[in-house]
Amino acid sequence: MGVLRKLYKIAFIFADRILPPYNLCKWGNAIKNFFAKRAFSHVGKGVNWGKRVTVASDLRIGDNSGVGDFAVISQGVIIGNDVMIAKNLKIFTVNHKIDRTDIPMRLQGSTDPSPLTIGNDVWIGESVIITPGCCNIGDGSVLAAGSVVTKDVEPYSIVGGNPAKLIRYRKN
Repeated sequence: MGVLRKLYKIAFIFADRILPPYNLCKWGNAIKNFFAKRAFSHVGKGVNWGKRVTVASDLRIGDNSGVGDFAVISQGVIIGNDVMIAKNLKIFTVNHKIDRTDIPMRLQGSTDPSPLTIGNDVWIGESVIITPGCCNIGDGSVLAAGSVVTKDVEPYSIVGGNPAKLIRYRKN
């Protein structure tokens, strides 16, 4: 990552910490988007940013999507268009290695990132956790509040629970 891009990420973090979230301050959100478009891999039009958002520099987020307050989004995440993300989302794409028993786990390092693609028109409820076992969240799906998503989610499905299970499919 270039020096200028790092500076824009620092500016985004600073703006994120001092400016109100998008629902309270439209011009503050415009400032966050100005820095985000220069700090992250891709930021679409009309992205809404909550307060105290933590995202990796390789984030790709589509048009008209929103990231809620206190979201943590790890590296390797692609978010589609028209995605609604409530507050307290946690996306983990890396885990600790635990295979060896001859050395402590803290010394074994981390796994390679497990990329995650979130499709278009997805609604992710409050306090959802997505683990490295999940690689794809299909278009039009709904992740119920408090869910722990450990595997892929089919398009137009509603999932919930810990671990998240299919509740039903959305209807036309």
